[in-house]
Amino acid sequence: MLARALALACLTIVGALPAWWLDGWTGTEGRRVQIALEMLRAGEWMVPTLGGEPTWAKPPLHYWLLRPMLDWFGVVPWAARLPSVLLTAVTAVTAMELLRRWFGRGAGWIGGLGIALSPLVLFEWPTAEIDPVFACFTAMSLWMLATGVGRQSRGLVVASGVLAGLALLSKGPPFFLFAVGAYLVWWRRRGLRFALAHFAPMLAVVAAYFAPLWLFHVPPSSMLAVASDESVGRLAYLDWDHVVSIPSYWLRAVAVQAPFVFWCFWEWRGARDARMDDGDLTLRMCSGAAVVAVVLLTFFPGRPTRYLLPNVLLFTFAVTPAVAHYARLPIPVGPVARRCVRGVGIAAAVAMLVLPFVPAVGVGAVALAAATALAAAFVARPWHVVALCLAVPLVAAWTVGLERAWSRPDNRRAQEPAAVVLRRELDALGATPGLGMHGHVEGPLLLAADLLPRGDESGRTVPTAAWVIAEVPPGNEPVPGPYRARLRLCLPTKTFVVAERVDAPR
Repeated sequence: MLARALALACLTIVGALPAWWLDGWTGTEGRRVQIALEMLRAGEWMVPTLGGEPTWAKPPLHYWLLRPMLDWFGVVPWAARLPSVLLTAVTAVTAMELLRRWFGRGAGWIGGLGIALSPLVLFEWPTAEIDPVFACFTAMSLWMLATGVGRQSRGLVVASGVLAGLALLSKGPPFFLFAVGAYLVWWRRRGLRFALAHFAPMLAVVAAYFAPLWLFHVPPSSMLAVASDESVGRLAYLDWDHVVSIPSYWLRAVAVQAPFVFWCFWEWRGARDARMDDGDLTLRMCSGAAVVAVVLLTFFPGRPTRYLLPNVLLFTFAVTPAVAHYARLPIPVGPVARRCVRGVGIAAAVAMLVLPFVPAVGVGAVALAAATALAAAFVARPWHVVALCLAVPLVAAWTVGLERAWSRPDNRRAQEPAAVVLRRELDALGATPGLGMHGHVEGPLLLAADLLPRGDESGRTVPTAAWVIAEVPPGNEPVPGPYRARLRLCLPTKTFVVAERVDAPR
Protein backbone atom coordinates (compact mmCIF):
# COMPACT_ATOMS: atom_id res chain seq x y z
CA MET A 1 0.00 0.00 0.00
CA LEU A 2 2.81 2.43 0.87
CA ALA A 3 4.44 2.05 -2.55
CA ARG A 4 1.11 2.68 -4.31
CA ALA A 5 0.38 5.68 -2.15
CA LEU A 6 3.81 7.22 -2.72
CA ALA A 7 3.62 6.69 -6.47
CA LEU A 8 0.19 8.30 -6.75
CA ALA A 9 1.15 11.14 -4.38
CA CYS A 10 4.26 11.89 -6.46
CA LEU A 11 2.23 11.95 -9.66
CA THR A 12 -0.31 14.26 -8.00
CA ILE A 13 2.45 16.68 -7.01
CA VAL A 14 4.02 16.55 -10.49
CA GLY A 15 0.66 17.42 -12.04
CA ALA A 16 0.12 20.26 -9.57
CA LEU A 17 3.55 21.87 -10.02
CA PRO A 18 2.73 24.35 -12.84
CA ALA A 19 -0.23 25.87 -10.97
CA TRP A 20 1.45 25.44 -7.58
CA TRP A 21 4.46 27.56 -8.54
CA LEU A 22 2.36 30.30 -10.16
CA ASP A 23 3.95 33.61 -9.21
CA GLY A 24 1.85 36.04 -7.16
CA TRP A 25 -1.59 35.72 -5.62
CA THR A 26 -4.77 35.03 -7.61
CA GLY A 27 -8.45 35.29 -6.80
CA THR A 28 -9.08 35.65 -3.07
CA GLU A 29 -5.83 33.92 -2.10
CA GLY A 30 -4.48 37.20 -0.75
CA ARG A 31 -7.49 37.64 1.50
CA ARG A 32 -7.12 34.15 2.98
CA VAL A 33 -3.39 34.57 3.54
CA GLN A 34 -3.92 38.02 5.06
CA ILE A 35 -6.34 36.60 7.64
CA ALA A 36 -4.01 33.71 8.49
CA LEU A 37 -1.05 36.09 8.75
CA GLU A 38 -2.95 38.43 11.07
CA MET A 39 -3.85 35.50 13.32
CA LEU A 40 -0.24 34.32 13.29
CA ARG A 41 1.23 37.69 14.23
CA ALA A 42 -1.38 38.25 16.92
CA GLY A 43 -0.93 34.75 18.36
CA GLU A 44 -4.67 34.21 17.84
CA TRP A 45 -6.24 30.80 17.16
CA MET A 46 -9.94 31.22 17.89
CA VAL A 47 -11.05 34.46 16.20
CA PRO A 48 -10.12 35.10 12.52
CA THR A 49 -9.46 38.78 11.85
CA LEU A 50 -9.17 40.96 8.78
CA GLY A 51 -7.87 44.46 9.28
CA GLY A 52 -7.76 43.71 12.99
CA GLU A 53 -11.54 43.15 13.07
CA PRO A 54 -13.25 39.74 13.50
CA THR A 55 -14.37 38.14 10.24
CA TRP A 56 -16.91 35.31 10.35
CA ALA A 57 -17.45 34.74 6.65
CA LYS A 58 -15.65 31.37 6.92
CA PRO A 59 -14.69 29.06 9.82
CA PRO A 60 -11.00 28.96 10.79
CA LEU A 61 -9.72 25.50 9.77
CA HIS A 62 -8.18 26.74 6.54
CA TYR A 63 -6.41 29.53 8.40
CA TRP A 64 -5.07 26.97 10.89
CA LEU A 65 -3.57 25.04 7.99
CA LEU A 66 -2.00 28.18 6.51
CA ARG A 67 -0.46 29.43 9.76
CA PRO A 68 2.41 26.94 10.11
CA MET A 69 3.22 27.24 6.41
CA LEU A 70 3.55 31.03 6.69
CA ASP A 71 5.49 30.69 9.95
CA TRP A 72 7.98 28.13 8.62
CA PHE A 73 8.46 29.28 5.03
CA GLY A 74 7.37 32.94 5.00
CA VAL A 75 4.67 34.74 3.04
CA VAL A 76 5.30 33.10 -0.34
CA PRO A 77 2.62 31.67 -2.63
CA TRP A 78 4.02 28.13 -2.90
CA ALA A 79 4.03 27.71 0.91
CA ALA A 80 0.45 28.95 1.28
CA ARG A 81 -0.65 26.49 -1.43
CA LEU A 82 1.15 23.54 0.13
CA PRO A 83 -1.80 22.36 2.33
CA SER A 84 -4.07 22.14 -0.72
CA VAL A 85 -1.48 20.18 -2.71
CA LEU A 86 -0.81 17.70 0.10
CA LEU A 87 -4.51 17.27 0.81
CA THR A 88 -5.13 16.60 -2.88
CA ALA A 89 -2.58 13.78 -2.75
CA VAL A 90 -4.21 12.34 0.38
CA THR A 91 -7.62 12.52 -1.32
CA ALA A 92 -6.41 10.74 -4.45
CA VAL A 93 -4.81 7.97 -2.38
CA THR A 94 -7.99 7.60 -0.29
CA ALA A 95 -10.10 7.19 -3.41
CA MET A 96 -7.64 4.64 -4.84
CA GLU A 97 -7.68 2.49 -1.70
CA LEU A 98 -11.46 2.56 -1.24
CA LEU A 99 -12.11 1.71 -4.89
CA ARG A 100 -9.32 -0.86 -5.05
CA ARG A 101 -10.62 -2.81 -2.06
CA TRP A 102 -14.21 -3.05 -3.25
CA PHE A 103 -14.06 -2.72 -7.05
CA GLY A 104 -10.66 -4.10 -8.01
CA ARG A 105 -7.11 -3.00 -8.66
CA GLY A 106 -7.91 -1.36 -12.00
CA ALA A 107 -10.72 0.72 -10.54
CA GLY A 108 -8.43 1.83 -7.73
CA TRP A 109 -5.74 3.15 -10.03
CA ILE A 110 -8.16 4.72 -12.48
CA GLY A 111 -10.04 6.42 -9.63
CA GLY A 112 -6.87 7.76 -8.03
CA LEU A 113 -5.46 8.93 -11.35
CA GLY A 114 -8.84 10.32 -12.42
CA ILE A 115 -8.85 12.57 -9.37
CA ALA A 116 -5.16 13.54 -9.47
CA LEU A 117 -5.29 14.30 -13.22
CA SER A 118 -8.74 15.85 -13.47
CA PRO A 119 -8.45 19.14 -15.41
CA LEU A 120 -10.08 21.15 -12.63
CA VAL A 121 -7.87 19.52 -9.99
CA LEU A 122 -4.71 20.30 -11.97
CA PHE A 123 -5.63 23.93 -12.59
CA GLU A 124 -7.76 24.94 -9.58
CA TRP A 125 -6.65 22.83 -6.59
CA PRO A 126 -3.06 24.14 -6.04
CA THR A 127 -4.18 27.44 -4.47
CA ALA A 128 -4.41 29.04 -1.05
CA GLU A 129 -8.20 29.27 -1.44
CA ILE A 130 -10.63 27.55 0.92
CA ASP A 131 -12.63 25.71 -1.73
CA PRO A 132 -10.12 22.94 -2.65
CA VAL A 133 -9.60 22.07 1.03
CA PHE A 134 -13.36 22.04 1.58
CA ALA A 135 -13.88 19.89 -1.52
CA CYS A 136 -11.32 17.31 -0.33
CA PHE A 137 -12.80 16.96 3.15
CA THR A 138 -16.36 16.85 1.77
CA ALA A 139 -15.57 14.21 -0.84
CA MET A 140 -13.58 11.97 1.51
CA SER A 141 -16.35 12.20 4.10
CA LEU A 142 -19.07 11.16 1.66
CA TRP A 143 -16.91 8.45 0.05
CA MET A 144 -16.31 6.87 3.45
CA LEU A 145 -19.94 7.27 4.45
CA ALA A 146 -21.12 5.62 1.23
CA THR A 147 -18.59 2.80 1.52
CA GLY A 148 -19.24 2.31 5.24
CA VAL A 149 -23.00 2.18 4.79
CA GLY A 150 -22.76 -0.07 1.74
CA ARG A 151 -20.22 -2.47 3.32
CA GLN A 152 -21.60 -2.34 6.88
CA SER A 153 -18.36 -0.84 8.24
CA ARG A 154 -18.99 1.25 11.34
CA GLY A 155 -15.35 2.38 11.42
CA LEU A 156 -15.62 4.00 7.99
CA VAL A 157 -18.86 5.71 9.00
CA VAL A 158 -17.15 7.15 12.11
CA ALA A 159 -14.27 8.40 9.95
CA SER A 160 -16.81 10.00 7.61
CA GLY A 161 -18.27 11.90 10.57
CA VAL A 162 -14.87 13.25 11.59
CA LEU A 163 -14.15 14.39 8.03
CA ALA A 164 -17.62 15.95 7.80
CA GLY A 165 -16.80 17.97 10.92
CA LEU A 166 -13.56 19.15 9.30
CA ALA A 167 -15.48 20.12 6.15
CA LEU A 168 -17.87 22.17 8.31
CA LEU A 169 -14.90 23.87 9.99
CA SER A 170 -13.54 24.69 6.53
CA LYS A 171 -16.57 26.36 4.96
CA GLY A 172 -19.58 25.76 7.18
CA PRO A 173 -23.17 24.91 6.06
CA PRO A 174 -22.38 24.46 2.31
CA PHE A 175 -21.25 20.94 3.27
CA PHE A 176 -24.90 19.94 3.53
CA LEU A 177 -25.58 21.02 -0.07
CA PHE A 178 -23.52 17.97 -1.07
CA ALA A 179 -24.29 15.68 1.83
CA VAL A 180 -28.07 15.85 1.50
CA GLY A 181 -28.09 13.79 -1.71
CA ALA A 182 -26.07 11.01 -0.06
CA TYR A 183 -28.26 11.21 3.04
CA LEU A 184 -31.42 10.78 0.95
CA VAL A 185 -30.12 7.59 -0.68
CA TRP A 186 -28.90 6.37 2.73
CA TRP A 187 -32.32 6.98 4.27
CA ARG A 188 -34.18 5.40 1.32
CA ARG A 189 -32.04 2.24 1.09
CA ARG A 190 -30.70 1.65 4.60
CA GLY A 191 -32.98 3.67 6.87
CA LEU A 192 -30.03 5.80 8.11
CA ARG A 193 -28.39 2.80 9.75
CA PHE A 194 -25.20 3.83 11.66
CA ALA A 195 -26.53 7.41 11.79
CA LEU A 196 -25.16 7.96 15.30
CA ALA A 197 -21.71 6.79 14.19
CA HIS A 198 -21.70 9.53 11.53
CA PHE A 199 -23.44 12.47 13.17
CA ALA A 200 -21.93 12.17 16.68
CA PRO A 201 -18.28 12.60 15.53
CA MET A 202 -19.37 15.38 13.18
CA LEU A 203 -20.99 17.33 16.01
CA ALA A 204 -18.08 16.59 18.36
CA VAL A 205 -15.52 18.05 15.93
CA VAL A 206 -17.62 21.17 15.35
CA ALA A 207 -18.36 21.59 19.06
CA ALA A 208 -14.65 21.32 19.93
CA TYR A 209 -14.20 24.73 18.30
CA PHE A 210 -17.54 26.49 18.68
CA ALA A 211 -18.21 25.61 22.33
CA PRO A 212 -15.14 27.42 23.71
CA LEU A 213 -15.52 30.16 21.11
CA TRP A 214 -19.06 31.01 22.22
CA LEU A 215 -18.38 30.49 25.91
CA PHE A 216 -15.20 32.54 26.23
CA HIS A 217 -14.69 34.72 23.15
CA VAL A 218 -17.77 35.93 21.25
CA PRO A 219 -21.56 35.63 21.56
CA PRO A 220 -23.12 33.36 18.93
CA SER A 221 -25.38 36.10 17.56
CA SER A 222 -22.45 38.25 16.40
CA MET A 223 -21.18 35.59 14.02
CA LEU A 224 -24.31 33.64 13.09
CA ALA A 225 -25.77 36.65 11.27
CA VAL A 226 -22.68 36.87 9.06
CA ALA A 227 -22.59 33.11 8.50
CA SER A 228 -26.26 33.21 7.49
CA ASP A 229 -25.62 35.96 4.95
CA GLU A 230 -22.74 33.94 3.50
CA SER A 231 -24.88 30.82 2.94
CA VAL A 232 -28.69 30.73 3.03
CA GLY A 233 -28.86 34.53 2.99
CA ARG A 234 -27.57 34.58 -0.57
CA LEU A 235 -30.95 33.33 -1.75
CA ALA A 236 -32.24 36.87 -1.18
CA TYR A 237 -30.08 38.08 -4.09
CA LEU A 238 -31.68 35.76 -6.65
CA ASP A 239 -33.13 37.72 -9.58
CA TRP A 240 -34.20 37.22 -13.17
CA ASP A 241 -30.62 37.33 -14.51
CA HIS A 242 -29.76 34.30 -12.38
CA VAL A 243 -32.78 32.44 -13.70
CA VAL A 244 -31.75 33.17 -17.29
CA SER A 245 -28.24 31.84 -16.60
CA ILE A 246 -29.46 28.45 -15.32
CA PRO A 247 -28.87 26.57 -18.63
CA SER A 248 -25.29 27.79 -18.84
CA TYR A 249 -24.79 26.82 -15.19
CA TRP A 250 -26.05 23.28 -15.85
CA LEU A 251 -23.74 23.01 -18.86
CA ARG A 252 -20.83 24.14 -16.70
CA ALA A 253 -21.82 21.65 -14.00
CA VAL A 254 -21.47 18.86 -16.58
CA ALA A 255 -18.29 20.21 -18.16
CA VAL A 256 -16.34 20.32 -14.89
CA GLN A 257 -16.74 16.54 -14.60
CA ALA A 258 -14.49 15.94 -17.61
CA PRO A 259 -13.07 13.57 -18.66
CA PHE A 260 -15.06 10.84 -16.90
CA VAL A 261 -18.43 12.47 -17.55
CA PHE A 262 -18.44 10.64 -20.90
CA TRP A 263 -18.96 7.35 -19.04
CA CYS A 264 -21.95 8.50 -16.99
CA PHE A 265 -24.37 6.33 -19.00
CA TRP A 266 -22.11 3.29 -19.20
CA GLU A 267 -23.81 0.30 -17.58
CA TRP A 268 -20.71 -1.32 -16.12
CA ARG A 269 -22.63 -4.10 -14.38
CA GLY A 270 -25.19 -4.88 -17.04
CA ALA A 271 -28.73 -5.47 -15.76
CA ARG A 272 -29.19 -4.00 -12.28
CA ASP A 273 -30.75 -5.79 -9.34
CA ALA A 274 -33.73 -3.74 -8.11
CA ARG A 275 -32.67 -4.47 -4.52
CA MET A 276 -29.39 -2.59 -5.11
CA ASP A 277 -26.28 -4.39 -3.88
CA ASP A 278 -23.59 -2.91 -1.61
CA GLY A 279 -21.37 -1.68 -4.42
CA ASP A 280 -24.22 -0.07 -6.30
CA LEU A 281 -25.43 1.63 -3.11
CA THR A 282 -21.97 3.12 -2.54
CA LEU A 283 -21.86 4.59 -6.03
CA ARG A 284 -25.46 5.79 -5.90
CA MET A 285 -24.83 7.69 -2.66
CA CYS A 286 -21.86 9.51 -4.23
CA SER A 287 -23.59 10.29 -7.50
CA GLY A 288 -26.74 11.31 -5.61
CA ALA A 289 -24.67 13.78 -3.60
CA ALA A 290 -23.31 15.32 -6.81
CA VAL A 291 -26.66 15.52 -8.62
CA VAL A 292 -28.64 16.96 -5.70
CA ALA A 293 -25.88 19.54 -5.09
CA VAL A 294 -26.24 20.77 -8.69
CA VAL A 295 -30.01 21.05 -8.22
CA LEU A 296 -29.74 22.94 -4.93
CA LEU A 297 -27.03 25.29 -6.19
CA THR A 298 -29.34 26.22 -9.06
CA PHE A 299 -31.21 28.43 -6.60
CA PHE A 300 -28.10 30.28 -5.41
CA PRO A 301 -27.09 33.44 -7.31
CA GLY A 302 -23.71 33.64 -8.94
CA ARG A 303 -22.92 29.92 -8.80
CA PRO A 304 -19.18 30.26 -9.52
CA THR A 305 -17.35 27.15 -10.64
CA ARG A 306 -15.57 26.86 -7.27
CA TYR A 307 -18.93 25.92 -5.70
CA LEU A 308 -18.89 22.76 -7.82
CA LEU A 309 -15.41 21.54 -6.84
CA PRO A 310 -16.64 18.75 -4.50
CA ASN A 311 -18.72 17.37 -7.37
CA VAL A 312 -15.56 16.74 -9.41
CA LEU A 313 -14.35 14.29 -6.76
CA LEU A 314 -17.74 12.78 -5.95
CA PHE A 315 -18.67 12.09 -9.56
CA THR A 316 -15.24 10.74 -10.47
CA PHE A 317 -15.48 8.26 -7.60
CA ALA A 318 -19.02 7.24 -8.60
CA VAL A 319 -18.27 6.59 -12.28
CA THR A 320 -14.79 5.04 -11.88
CA PRO A 321 -15.99 1.38 -11.84
CA ALA A 322 -17.74 1.98 -15.17
CA VAL A 323 -14.54 3.44 -16.63
CA ALA A 324 -12.48 0.53 -15.27
CA HIS A 325 -14.91 -1.99 -16.77
CA TYR A 326 -14.68 -0.28 -20.14
CA ALA A 327 -10.87 -0.23 -20.00
CA ARG A 328 -10.76 -4.01 -19.41
CA LEU A 329 -12.78 -4.86 -22.52
CA PRO A 330 -10.61 -7.07 -24.85
CA ILE A 331 -12.08 -5.60 -28.02
CA PRO A 332 -11.26 -2.79 -30.45
CA VAL A 333 -12.67 0.66 -29.79
CA GLY A 334 -16.36 0.80 -30.69
CA PRO A 335 -17.66 2.96 -33.53
CA VAL A 336 -19.01 5.77 -31.33
CA ALA A 337 -15.81 6.09 -29.30
CA ARG A 338 -13.72 5.77 -32.47
CA ARG A 339 -15.57 8.65 -34.12
CA CYS A 340 -15.25 10.78 -30.98
CA VAL A 341 -11.51 10.17 -30.70
CA ARG A 342 -11.04 10.78 -34.41
CA GLY A 343 -12.97 14.04 -34.09
CA VAL A 344 -10.79 15.14 -31.19
CA GLY A 345 -7.65 14.31 -33.16
CA ILE A 346 -8.80 16.21 -36.25
CA ALA A 347 -9.85 19.23 -34.16
CA ALA A 348 -6.48 19.20 -32.39
CA ALA A 349 -4.61 18.98 -35.71
CA VAL A 350 -6.56 21.92 -37.12
CA ALA A 351 -5.93 23.89 -33.91
CA MET A 352 -2.22 23.16 -34.18
CA LEU A 353 -2.18 24.82 -37.60
CA VAL A 354 -4.47 27.75 -36.76
CA LEU A 355 -3.44 28.76 -33.23
CA PRO A 356 0.00 30.19 -34.16
CA PHE A 357 -1.86 32.92 -36.09
CA VAL A 358 -4.30 33.78 -33.30
CA PRO A 359 -3.25 36.81 -31.21
CA ALA A 360 -2.60 36.27 -27.48
CA VAL A 361 -2.38 32.48 -27.86
CA GLY A 362 0.96 31.19 -26.66
CA VAL A 363 3.10 28.27 -27.66
CA GLY A 364 1.66 26.15 -24.84
CA ALA A 365 -1.72 25.81 -26.56
CA VAL A 366 -0.01 24.80 -29.82
CA ALA A 367 2.04 22.16 -28.00
CA LEU A 368 -1.10 20.79 -26.33
CA ALA A 369 -2.89 20.57 -29.67
CA ALA A 370 0.06 18.77 -31.26
CA ALA A 371 0.33 16.24 -28.42
CA THR A 372 -3.42 15.56 -28.48
CA ALA A 373 -3.52 15.05 -32.24
CA LEU A 374 -0.57 12.68 -32.11
CA ALA A 375 -1.92 10.64 -29.19
CA ALA A 376 -5.40 10.34 -30.72
CA ALA A 377 -3.90 8.73 -33.83
CA PHE A 378 -2.68 5.73 -31.79
CA VAL A 379 -5.96 4.93 -30.01
CA ALA A 380 -7.10 1.42 -30.89
CA ARG A 381 -8.31 -0.24 -27.66
CA PRO A 382 -10.67 0.85 -24.87
CA TRP A 383 -7.81 1.26 -22.42
CA HIS A 384 -6.17 3.61 -24.92
CA VAL A 385 -9.23 5.85 -24.70
CA VAL A 386 -9.01 5.95 -20.91
CA ALA A 387 -5.27 6.61 -21.04
CA LEU A 388 -5.86 9.48 -23.49
CA CYS A 389 -8.43 11.04 -21.17
CA LEU A 390 -5.99 10.87 -18.26
CA ALA A 391 -2.91 12.03 -20.18
CA VAL A 392 -4.31 15.07 -22.00
CA PRO A 393 -5.05 17.09 -18.81
CA LEU A 394 -1.52 16.36 -17.53
CA VAL A 395 -0.05 17.57 -20.82
CA ALA A 396 -2.29 20.66 -20.62
CA ALA A 397 -0.92 21.43 -17.15
CA TRP A 398 2.67 21.24 -18.39
CA THR A 399 2.04 23.27 -21.55
CA VAL A 400 -0.78 25.78 -21.13
CA GLY A 401 -0.51 25.78 -17.33
CA LEU A 402 3.25 26.19 -17.30
CA GLU A 403 3.11 29.04 -19.80
CA ARG A 404 0.43 30.70 -17.65
CA ALA A 405 2.73 30.49 -14.62
CA TRP A 406 5.64 32.03 -16.55
CA SER A 407 3.53 34.91 -17.88
CA ARG A 408 1.75 35.70 -14.61
CA PRO A 409 3.97 38.68 -13.61
CA ASP A 410 2.97 40.40 -16.89
CA ASN A 411 -0.75 39.82 -16.34
CA ARG A 412 -2.77 43.02 -16.10
CA ARG A 413 -4.26 41.81 -12.82
CA ALA A 414 -0.90 41.16 -11.18
CA GLN A 415 -0.55 43.62 -8.30
CA GLU A 416 2.91 42.72 -7.03
CA PRO A 417 4.86 45.21 -9.22
CA ALA A 418 2.48 48.01 -8.14
CA ALA A 419 2.90 47.02 -4.50
CA VAL A 420 6.64 47.74 -4.69
CA VAL A 421 5.87 51.27 -5.88
CA LEU A 422 3.20 51.69 -3.21
CA ARG A 423 5.53 50.70 -0.39
CA ARG A 424 8.30 53.00 -1.62
CA GLU A 425 5.92 55.97 -1.80
CA LEU A 426 4.41 55.24 1.62
CA ASP A 427 7.85 55.11 3.18
CA ALA A 428 8.75 58.40 1.50
CA LEU A 429 5.60 60.02 2.94
CA GLY A 430 6.26 58.54 6.37
CA ALA A 431 2.80 56.99 6.27
CA THR A 432 3.67 53.32 6.86
CA PRO A 433 3.65 53.22 10.72
CA GLY A 434 0.26 54.94 11.14
CA LEU A 435 -1.49 53.50 8.09
CA GLY A 436 -5.10 52.34 8.43
CA MET A 437 -7.51 50.72 5.98
CA HIS A 438 -10.97 51.93 4.95
CA GLY A 439 -13.13 49.40 3.14
CA HIS A 440 -11.75 46.39 1.31
CA VAL A 441 -8.21 46.68 -0.04
CA GLU A 442 -6.86 43.88 -2.20
CA GLY A 443 -4.96 41.26 -0.21
CA PRO A 444 -2.27 40.68 -2.89
CA LEU A 445 -1.47 44.40 -2.89
CA LEU A 446 -1.10 44.53 0.90
CA LEU A 447 0.89 41.31 1.17
CA ALA A 448 3.32 42.25 -1.58
CA ALA A 449 3.86 45.64 0.10
CA ASP A 450 4.27 43.92 3.51
CA LEU A 451 1.33 45.86 4.96
CA LEU A 452 -1.34 44.64 7.38
CA PRO A 453 -3.21 47.87 8.21
CA ARG A 454 -5.98 47.86 10.76
CA GLY A 455 -9.36 49.21 9.76
CA ASP A 456 -13.00 48.58 8.95
CA GLU A 457 -12.99 46.15 6.03
CA SER A 458 -16.69 46.81 5.39
CA GLY A 459 -16.08 50.58 5.13
CA ARG A 460 -19.13 51.44 7.25
CA THR A 461 -17.35 53.52 9.91
CA VAL A 462 -15.40 56.77 9.69
CA PRO A 463 -11.64 56.08 9.96
CA THR A 464 -9.51 57.66 12.65
CA ALA A 465 -5.95 56.71 11.62
CA ALA A 466 -3.44 59.39 10.66
CA TRP A 467 -3.07 57.81 7.20
CA VAL A 468 -5.64 55.69 5.35
CA ILE A 469 -5.48 53.54 2.23
CA ALA A 470 -8.77 52.92 0.42
CA GLU A 471 -10.14 51.85 -2.93
CA VAL A 472 -11.58 54.74 -4.92
CA PRO A 473 -15.30 54.06 -5.51
CA PRO A 474 -16.75 55.55 -8.72
CA GLY A 475 -18.39 58.93 -8.12
CA ASN A 476 -17.77 59.02 -4.35
CA GLU A 477 -15.23 60.43 -1.96
CA PRO A 478 -12.68 57.66 -1.29
CA VAL A 479 -12.27 58.42 2.44
CA PRO A 480 -14.92 60.10 4.63
CA GLY A 481 -13.90 62.62 7.26
CA PRO A 482 -11.09 65.20 7.37
CA TYR A 483 -8.71 63.52 4.93
CA ARG A 484 -6.71 64.83 1.98
CA ALA A 485 -5.49 62.54 -0.80
CA ARG A 486 -1.69 62.40 -0.97
CA LEU A 487 -1.15 59.46 -3.32
CA ARG A 488 -3.14 57.69 -6.03
CA LEU A 489 -2.24 54.24 -7.29
CA CYS A 490 -3.94 53.52 -10.61
CA LEU A 491 -4.00 49.84 -11.62
CA PRO A 492 -5.59 48.46 -14.80
CA THR A 493 -8.66 47.27 -12.90
CA LYS A 494 -8.84 49.46 -9.76
CA THR A 495 -7.59 52.68 -8.25
CA PHE A 496 -6.43 53.16 -4.66
CA VAL A 497 -5.78 56.35 -2.73
CA VAL A 498 -3.62 57.09 0.30
CA ALA A 499 -5.03 60.01 2.32
CA GLU A 500 -3.66 61.96 5.27
CA ARG A 501 -5.80 63.21 8.13
CA VAL A 502 -5.56 67.00 7.92
CA ASP A 503 -6.27 67.63 11.62
CA ALA A 504 -3.76 65.00 12.83
CA PRO A 505 -1.18 66.35 15.32
CA ARG A 506 2.29 66.85 13.85
